[in-house]
Amino acid sequence: MRLCKILLTTLMLISVTNAKGYFTSHDDICDMKQSEKCTNDFNVIRNLQITLTKDTHTDTYLTADGKWGKSTKEAVIAFQETYSLKPANGWIGKSTKEALDKIAKNIKFPKNVKVEKIVEHKNVSKAKQIATHKKDSSTSLCRSYAAFKKSINLRKSFKVYQDKSLLKKATGRNTKLKVDISEQRVRLYVNGKVALCSPCTTGAKRKFEPNTKIYRDKRTPKGTFKITEKIADKRSTIFGDYYRGGKRVYHGDKRKFRGSKKGLRYKGASLQNWMRLTSSGVGLHASKYVKRHPGTNGCIRLPYKVAKTIFKKVKTGTKVSIVN
Repeated sequence: MRLCKILLTTLMLISVTNAKGYFTSHDDICDMKQSEKCTNDFNVIRNLQITLTKDTHTDTYLTADGKWGKSTKEAVIAFQETYSLKPANGWIGKSTKEALDKIAKNIKFPKNVKVEKIVEHKNVSKAKQIATHKKDSSTSLCRSYAAFKKSINLRKSFKVYQDKSLLKKATGRNTKLKVDISEQRVRLYVNGKVALCSPCTTGAKRKFEPNTKIYRDKRTPKGTFKITEKIADKRSTIFGDYYRGGKRVYHGDKRKFRGSKKGLRYKGASLQNWMRLTSSGVGLHASKYVKRHPGTNGCIRLPYKVAKTIFKKVKTGTKVSIVN
């Protein structure tokens, strides 16, 4: 009888353990600056970065490098704010892990990597390191755009192509832009030749609105446009946040905010190197959230350095083609 009870208890414990999600079965994760001890395992942080990027309710892109840093912590805080997890301080405790598990349940994570493998490159010869760097370089080794296209998968890669000698010839009058929705790529042409090719993020087919809880079609319009406005440091007059006493109470399209605005302060989303295309507010701008799939409210997000370069090389009136 006693043996049966022991077996039953053991089975129940195993069942409870198996019922736990991926993150709830691991220790808390934090930013290593807290007084408590944190265990930031490479595989757990990598899978955290994958999960945050997969979440459709937050505009997040993180490189799955397994390193806890400022960008990962900021993404965690944004996640906590979106799901009203308190305190939203970047510390991943029980409630945050449970919320992450709901997203991670359909994700197949890569196999665990031993930490030793991550630092193996330290013992590689200098010549081999140089060869590896050349192989991984995003721009320096491709003598032509044709060679660059052959060397990568344009749809999946984050690599950027630049022809610096051609970029120097850009005057604004001899430039045009082409945004390819299917590839999620933007190309800057100078004198009819590709001077720059970069990842971008266009409008989502189904975009979740936190306030209405509705998914809406936010696809970037196709067609031929012209840049009608250039502002280096612009704040959105439509999309942003409402704050009350320093606490964010709303994030999204302010036109759809239904609460009382009394005592609220509005802060528009940052749209650095803004280049307007339509009167309805669609344009190109810099963002740290450049993904390899559509995910915006209609605008075209560009990496910061790319947006800065394009902003300098085009002028109001520059033709922009958006194709699929």
